[in-house]
Amino acid sequence: MSEQVSKNITQLPVIDVSAFGAEGSSDRERDEVAEQLDASLREIGFFFLTGHGVRAATREAMFAATREFFALPLERKEAIAISRSPIHRGYVGLASETLDSANPVAGDLKEFLDTAGEQGPDHPEVVAGTPLFGPNQFPDLPGFRAAWERYRSEGIAAIERVQRAMARALGLPDEYLLELPGGETMYYMRNAHYPPQHTHPPTEGQLGCGAHTDYGAVTLLVEEGSGGLQVMRRDGEWIDVAIPSDLFVVNLGDMIPILTNGRWVSNPHRVISPPDRHRYSVGLFAVPPFHANIACLPKFLGPGETPRYKPQIAGEYLLSRFDATHSYRNPLLASRVE
Repeated sequence: MSEQVSKNITQLPVIDVSAFGAEGSSDRERDEVAEQLDASLREIGFFFLTGHGVRAATREAMFAATREFFALPLERKEAIAISRSPIHRGYVGLASETLDSANPVAGDLKEFLDTAGEQGPDHPEVVAGTPLFGPNQFPDLPGFRAAWERYRSEGIAAIERVQRAMARALGLPDEYLLELPGGETMYYMRNAHYPPQHTHPPTEGQLGCGAHTDYGAVTLLVEEGSGGLQVMRRDGEWIDVAIPSDLFVVNLGDMIPILTNGRWVSNPHRVISPPDRHRYSVGLFAVPPFHANIACLPKFLGPGETPRYKPQIAGEYLLSRFDATHSYRNPLLASRVE
Protein backbone atom coordinates (compact mmCIF):
# COMPACT_ATOMS: atom_id res chain seq x y z
CA MET A 1 0.00 0.00 0.00
CA SER A 2 1.54 3.28 -1.12
CA GLU A 3 1.88 6.15 1.30
CA GLN A 4 -0.53 9.02 0.82
CA VAL A 5 0.74 12.58 1.18
CA SER A 6 -1.38 15.66 0.66
CA LYS A 7 0.12 18.02 -1.90
CA ASN A 8 -1.57 21.07 -0.43
CA ILE A 9 -0.10 23.20 2.31
CA THR A 10 -2.52 22.84 5.20
CA GLN A 11 -3.65 25.79 7.26
CA LEU A 12 -3.93 24.62 10.85
CA PRO A 13 -6.35 26.32 13.25
CA VAL A 14 -4.96 29.56 14.70
CA ILE A 15 -5.55 29.89 18.45
CA ASP A 16 -4.90 33.09 20.40
CA VAL A 17 -3.96 32.32 24.02
CA SER A 18 -3.33 35.91 25.12
CA ALA A 19 -6.34 35.67 27.48
CA PHE A 20 -4.33 33.20 29.58
CA GLY A 21 -1.42 35.57 29.97
CA ALA A 22 -3.13 38.86 30.69
CA GLU A 23 -4.61 39.82 34.03
CA GLY A 24 -8.25 40.77 33.91
CA SER A 25 -9.30 38.36 31.19
CA SER A 26 -12.84 37.15 31.73
CA ASP A 27 -13.94 33.57 32.16
CA ARG A 28 -15.97 33.96 28.97
CA GLU A 29 -12.87 34.92 26.99
CA ARG A 30 -10.90 32.01 28.41
CA ASP A 31 -13.76 29.57 27.84
CA GLU A 32 -13.94 30.55 24.16
CA VAL A 33 -10.22 29.87 23.71
CA ALA A 34 -10.49 26.57 25.56
CA GLU A 35 -13.35 25.47 23.30
CA GLN A 36 -11.31 26.21 20.16
CA LEU A 37 -8.31 24.39 21.58
CA ASP A 38 -10.34 21.31 22.52
CA ALA A 39 -11.74 21.01 19.00
CA SER A 40 -8.27 21.19 17.46
CA LEU A 41 -6.63 18.73 19.85
CA ARG A 42 -9.41 16.17 19.46
CA GLU A 43 -9.02 16.20 15.68
CA ILE A 44 -5.34 16.62 14.79
CA GLY A 45 -3.30 17.54 17.87
CA PHE A 46 -1.60 20.50 16.17
CA PHE A 47 -2.43 24.19 15.90
CA PHE A 48 -0.84 27.54 15.12
CA LEU A 49 -0.29 29.74 18.16
CA THR A 50 -0.68 33.48 18.44
CA GLY A 51 -0.94 35.64 21.54
CA HIS A 52 2.12 33.78 22.81
CA GLY A 53 4.11 36.77 24.10
CA VAL A 54 7.43 35.76 22.49
CA ARG A 55 8.95 38.89 21.00
CA ALA A 56 10.10 38.86 17.37
CA ALA A 57 13.50 40.20 18.45
CA THR A 58 13.89 37.33 20.90
CA ARG A 59 13.08 34.78 18.25
CA GLU A 60 15.41 36.33 15.68
CA ALA A 61 18.29 36.55 18.16
CA MET A 62 17.88 32.85 18.91
CA PHE A 63 17.93 31.98 15.22
CA ALA A 64 21.01 34.14 14.64
CA ALA A 65 22.82 32.35 17.47
CA THR A 66 21.61 29.00 16.13
CA ARG A 67 22.96 29.66 12.64
CA GLU A 68 26.28 30.79 14.07
CA PHE A 69 26.62 27.64 16.15
CA PHE A 70 25.92 25.20 13.33
CA ALA A 71 28.33 27.06 11.03
CA LEU A 72 31.20 26.20 13.39
CA PRO A 73 33.74 23.53 12.42
CA LEU A 74 32.67 20.07 13.47
CA GLU A 75 35.43 19.73 16.04
CA ARG A 76 34.16 22.78 17.91
CA LYS A 77 30.63 21.39 17.97
CA GLU A 78 31.88 17.97 19.02
CA ALA A 79 33.63 19.61 21.96
CA ILE A 80 30.19 19.75 23.60
CA ALA A 81 28.93 16.41 22.26
CA ILE A 82 25.99 14.96 24.15
CA SER A 83 28.03 11.81 24.83
CA ARG A 84 30.28 13.96 27.06
CA SER A 85 27.34 14.81 29.30
CA PRO A 86 26.13 12.45 32.04
CA ILE A 87 22.69 14.08 31.87
CA HIS A 88 21.95 14.06 28.12
CA ARG A 89 22.77 17.65 27.20
CA GLY A 90 24.82 18.83 24.24
CA TYR A 91 25.48 18.54 20.51
CA VAL A 92 24.19 15.63 18.41
CA GLY A 93 25.71 15.13 14.95
CA LEU A 94 24.12 14.15 11.67
CA ALA A 95 22.45 10.72 11.61
CA SER A 96 23.07 10.16 15.33
CA GLU A 97 19.39 10.06 16.27
CA THR A 98 16.84 7.69 14.75
CA LEU A 99 13.28 8.66 15.60
CA ASP A 100 11.34 6.33 13.30
CA SER A 101 11.71 2.86 14.81
CA ALA A 102 9.77 1.38 11.89
CA ASN A 103 12.30 2.66 9.35
CA PRO A 104 15.74 2.57 11.00
CA VAL A 105 17.67 2.36 7.71
CA ALA A 106 19.72 5.42 8.56
CA GLY A 107 19.74 8.10 11.22
CA ASP A 108 17.87 11.36 10.80
CA LEU A 109 19.57 13.88 8.51
CA LYS A 110 19.81 16.65 11.07
CA GLU A 111 22.16 17.96 13.75
CA PHE A 112 21.00 19.63 16.91
CA LEU A 113 21.83 21.03 20.32
CA ASP A 114 19.82 19.77 23.29
CA THR A 115 19.59 21.85 26.48
CA ALA A 116 17.31 21.96 29.51
CA GLY A 117 17.05 23.70 32.86
CA GLU A 118 20.34 24.86 34.32
CA GLN A 119 20.59 23.11 37.72
CA GLY A 120 23.55 23.73 40.01
CA PRO A 121 25.19 21.30 42.45
CA ASP A 122 22.87 22.35 45.29
CA HIS A 123 19.67 21.64 43.38
CA PRO A 124 17.70 18.94 45.27
CA GLU A 125 17.46 16.64 42.24
CA VAL A 126 21.20 16.98 41.57
CA VAL A 127 21.96 16.20 45.21
CA ALA A 128 19.67 13.17 44.99
CA GLY A 129 21.40 11.96 41.82
CA THR A 130 18.20 12.08 39.75
CA PRO A 131 18.96 11.42 36.07
CA LEU A 132 18.77 14.34 33.62
CA PHE A 133 19.39 17.09 36.20
CA GLY A 134 22.49 19.29 36.18
CA PRO A 135 24.34 21.80 33.97
CA ASN A 136 24.09 22.32 30.22
CA GLN A 137 26.92 22.33 27.72
CA PHE A 138 26.85 25.68 25.93
CA PRO A 139 28.75 26.71 22.80
CA ASP A 140 31.73 28.98 23.33
CA LEU A 141 30.09 31.79 21.37
CA PRO A 142 29.58 35.38 22.58
CA GLY A 143 25.91 36.10 23.16
CA PHE A 144 24.65 32.53 22.67
CA ARG A 145 23.70 31.93 26.28
CA ALA A 146 22.03 35.33 26.61
CA ALA A 147 19.91 34.65 23.51
CA TRP A 148 19.12 31.17 24.85
CA GLU A 149 18.04 32.51 28.26
CA ARG A 150 15.71 35.14 26.76
CA TYR A 151 14.12 32.70 24.34
CA ARG A 152 13.72 29.99 26.96
CA SER A 153 12.10 32.39 29.43
CA GLU A 154 9.59 33.80 26.95
CA GLY A 155 8.93 30.38 25.42
CA ILE A 156 8.14 28.84 28.81
CA ALA A 157 5.69 31.67 29.51
CA ALA A 158 4.01 30.91 26.17
CA ILE A 159 3.73 27.19 26.95
CA GLU A 160 2.28 28.02 30.35
CA ARG A 161 -0.49 29.98 28.61
CA VAL A 162 -1.19 26.95 26.45
CA GLN A 163 -1.23 24.60 29.45
CA ARG A 164 -3.70 26.82 31.28
CA ALA A 165 -5.97 26.78 28.24
CA MET A 166 -5.63 23.00 28.01
CA ALA A 167 -6.56 22.52 31.66
CA ARG A 168 -9.66 24.68 31.27
CA ALA A 169 -10.65 22.79 28.13
CA LEU A 170 -10.51 19.58 30.17
CA GLY A 171 -12.69 21.05 32.92
CA LEU A 172 -9.76 21.30 35.33
CA PRO A 173 -8.38 24.29 37.29
CA ASP A 174 -6.28 26.51 35.01
CA GLU A 175 -3.06 25.76 36.93
CA TYR A 176 -3.61 21.98 37.05
CA LEU A 177 -1.02 20.95 34.44
CA LEU A 178 1.50 23.42 35.85
CA GLU A 179 1.24 21.96 39.34
CA LEU A 180 1.47 18.21 38.76
CA PRO A 181 3.12 16.53 41.77
CA GLY A 182 6.54 14.94 41.45
CA GLY A 183 8.88 17.90 41.21
CA GLU A 184 9.25 20.73 38.73
CA THR A 185 8.14 20.75 35.10
CA MET A 186 11.08 19.91 32.84
CA TYR A 187 11.65 22.13 29.81
CA TYR A 188 13.90 20.85 27.05
CA MET A 189 15.04 22.97 24.12
CA ARG A 190 16.32 21.70 20.79
CA ASN A 191 18.05 23.99 18.29
CA ALA A 192 18.15 22.02 15.04
CA HIS A 193 19.77 22.32 11.61
CA TYR A 194 18.69 20.36 8.54
CA PRO A 195 21.23 20.64 5.69
CA PRO A 196 19.87 20.83 2.14
CA GLN A 197 19.62 17.67 0.11
CA HIS A 198 21.94 19.00 -2.60
CA THR A 199 24.84 19.08 -0.11
CA HIS A 200 23.79 16.04 1.94
CA PRO A 201 21.86 13.65 -0.34
CA PRO A 202 19.67 11.35 1.76
CA THR A 203 19.99 7.62 1.42
CA GLU A 204 16.90 5.62 0.51
CA GLY A 205 14.28 6.08 3.21
CA GLN A 206 16.29 8.72 5.09
CA LEU A 207 14.39 11.80 6.25
CA GLY A 208 15.45 14.99 7.94
CA CYS A 209 13.46 13.77 10.94
CA GLY A 210 11.76 10.40 10.99
CA ALA A 211 8.13 9.89 11.90
CA HIS A 212 7.62 10.09 15.65
CA THR A 213 5.48 11.45 18.44
CA ASP A 214 6.88 13.79 21.08
CA TYR A 215 7.56 12.41 24.54
CA GLY A 216 6.28 15.02 26.98
CA ALA A 217 3.17 17.17 27.32
CA VAL A 218 3.41 20.22 25.03
CA THR A 219 5.78 21.25 22.23
CA LEU A 220 6.32 24.83 21.00
CA LEU A 221 8.02 24.91 17.59
CA VAL A 222 9.24 27.69 15.32
CA GLU A 223 11.18 27.44 12.06
CA GLU A 224 12.78 29.83 9.61
CA GLY A 225 10.30 29.34 6.81
CA SER A 226 11.96 26.50 4.88
CA GLY A 227 8.98 24.16 5.26
CA GLY A 228 9.32 20.40 5.40
CA LEU A 229 7.09 19.64 8.39
CA GLN A 230 4.52 16.93 7.76
CA VAL A 231 1.79 15.82 10.17
CA MET A 232 -0.22 12.61 10.06
CA ARG A 233 -3.94 13.03 10.42
CA ARG A 234 -6.01 10.49 12.32
CA ASP A 235 -7.04 8.93 8.98
CA GLY A 236 -3.36 8.14 8.26
CA GLU A 237 -2.76 10.78 5.57
CA TRP A 238 0.37 12.93 5.78
CA ILE A 239 -0.24 16.64 5.31
CA ASP A 240 2.30 19.39 4.63
CA VAL A 241 2.40 22.23 7.16
CA ALA A 242 4.18 25.52 6.54
CA ILE A 243 4.66 27.65 9.64
CA PRO A 244 3.95 31.38 9.12
CA SER A 245 6.81 33.59 10.27
CA ASP A 246 4.81 35.28 13.03
CA LEU A 247 3.29 32.12 14.49
CA PHE A 248 4.39 29.03 16.37
CA VAL A 249 3.21 25.46 16.00
CA VAL A 250 1.98 23.68 19.13
CA ASN A 251 1.46 19.94 19.40
CA LEU A 252 0.95 17.43 22.17
CA GLY A 253 3.30 14.77 23.49
CA ASP A 254 2.64 11.23 24.67
CA MET A 255 1.78 12.18 28.25
CA ILE A 256 -1.47 13.94 27.30
CA PRO A 257 -3.29 11.01 25.63
CA ILE A 258 -2.53 9.00 28.78
CA LEU A 259 -4.11 11.67 30.99
CA THR A 260 -7.14 12.13 28.73
CA ASN A 261 -7.61 8.47 27.75
CA GLY A 262 -7.17 9.37 24.10
CA ARG A 263 -9.55 12.33 24.02
CA TRP A 264 -6.57 14.34 22.75
CA VAL A 265 -4.03 12.90 20.36
CA SER A 266 -0.22 12.92 20.14
CA ASN A 267 0.05 12.77 16.37
CA PRO A 268 3.03 11.41 14.43
CA HIS A 269 4.99 14.02 12.48
CA ARG A 270 8.21 14.17 10.48
CA VAL A 271 10.45 16.54 8.53
CA ILE A 272 11.47 16.22 4.88
CA SER A 273 14.93 17.70 4.32
CA PRO A 274 14.74 20.87 2.19
CA PRO A 275 16.09 20.39 -1.36
CA ASP A 276 18.15 23.53 -1.73
CA ARG A 277 18.33 25.54 1.49
CA HIS A 278 19.21 25.12 5.13
CA ARG A 279 16.37 24.61 7.61
CA TYR A 280 16.68 25.82 11.19
CA SER A 281 14.12 25.23 13.92
CA VAL A 282 13.80 25.70 17.66
CA GLY A 283 11.61 23.37 19.67
CA LEU A 284 10.75 23.85 23.33
CA PHE A 285 9.28 20.80 25.06
CA ALA A 286 7.34 20.84 28.33
CA VAL A 287 7.65 17.51 30.15
CA PRO A 288 5.82 16.67 33.41
CA PRO A 289 7.95 16.46 36.58
CA PHE A 290 10.45 13.61 36.57
CA HIS A 291 8.70 11.71 39.39
CA ALA A 292 5.14 12.42 38.21
CA ASN A 293 2.90 9.38 37.80
CA ILE A 294 1.01 10.04 34.58
CA ALA A 295 -2.22 8.06 34.55
CA CYS A 296 -5.73 8.41 33.15
CA LEU A 297 -7.77 10.99 35.01
CA PRO A 298 -10.91 9.39 36.50
CA LYS A 299 -13.18 11.89 34.75
CA PHE A 300 -12.25 10.35 31.39
CA LEU A 301 -13.34 6.84 32.33
CA GLY A 302 -16.92 5.80 31.88
CA PRO A 303 -18.64 3.18 34.04
CA GLY A 304 -16.84 -0.15 33.66
CA GLU A 305 -14.16 1.27 31.35
CA THR A 306 -10.44 0.69 31.77
CA PRO A 307 -7.67 3.09 30.66
CA ARG A 308 -6.47 2.73 27.09
CA TYR A 309 -2.86 3.46 28.08
CA LYS A 310 -0.59 2.20 30.83
CA PRO A 311 0.48 4.74 33.46
CA GLN A 312 4.01 6.10 33.08
CA ILE A 313 6.50 7.75 35.41
CA ALA A 314 7.41 10.79 33.32
CA GLY A 315 11.18 10.68 33.86
CA GLU A 316 11.43 6.94 33.32
CA TYR A 317 9.49 7.20 30.07
CA LEU A 318 11.70 10.05 28.87
CA LEU A 319 14.85 8.04 29.58
CA SER A 320 13.44 5.04 27.73
CA ARG A 321 12.85 7.16 24.63
CA PHE A 322 16.35 8.63 24.75
CA ASP A 323 17.77 5.11 25.04
CA ALA A 324 15.75 3.95 22.04
CA THR A 325 16.65 6.79 19.67
CA HIS A 326 20.22 8.00 20.37
CA SER A 327 23.20 6.14 18.97
CA TYR A 328 25.48 7.01 21.89
CA ARG A 329 22.99 5.29 24.23
CA ASN A 330 22.02 2.45 21.90
CA PRO A 331 24.70 0.07 20.50
CA LEU A 332 22.42 -1.12 17.69
CA LEU A 333 21.91 2.40 16.41
CA ALA A 334 25.60 3.17 16.88
CA SER A 335 26.53 0.31 14.57
CA ARG A 336 24.29 1.76 11.86
CA VAL A 337 25.89 5.20 12.20
CA GLU A 338 29.36 3.70 11.91
